[in-house]
Amino acid sequence: MKDIDEAAAVLSTERLSLRPHRPSDVPFMMDLNSDPEVIRYTGDPAFGSEGEARAVVDRLMHQFQAFRMGRFVVTSRQTGEKLGWCGLRWHEDLACADLGYRFFRKHWGKGYATEAGAACVCYAFEELGLPRLVAHAMLENAGSVRVLEKLGFRRTGPTVFKGFAAEGFELARAAPQSG
Repeated sequence: MKDIDEAAAVLSTERLSLRPHRPSDVPFMMDLNSDPEVIRYTGDPAFGSEGEARAVVDRLMHQFQAFRMGRFVVTSRQTGEKLGWCGLRWHEDLACADLGYRFFRKHWGKGYATEAGAACVCYAFEELGLPRLVAHAMLENAGSVRVLEKLGFRRTGPTVFKGFAAEGFELARAAPQSG
């Protein structure tokens, strides 16, 4: 169902293609983070300048080079349109990765976050061999909570994320089947 093209560092699903960020993605990131509803539950402010967006894209590219993971640009395989991003972020202090996603509002409710998230979970466990993933969602963000639950994450309890009340989530890699 999910193909991983290591040479191009791309994940693909039936409808989506996921790839690492490139310098040319700065305008896309500016657009995505300029919608107050898109960033409402993220704890992130809108970018104040193109330089801020460029710094984030540079950090995402560096993380992919360093850890073979990052926030991937999600595009439609049918149209090539950039829909948002989804992916993993390594936390050295916690020795684990978190799953996150952000999509343009016009693409909400179409299952893209779940589909892209499933590809990233598969990549994390099958390709990177990670033992577990974490995630969080602000308490008011029912859509994000539903996505995480559909992906099999279990609630780990209340937490604080970027100064906001949030729910913690965790997903452990399934043990190999003996046989």
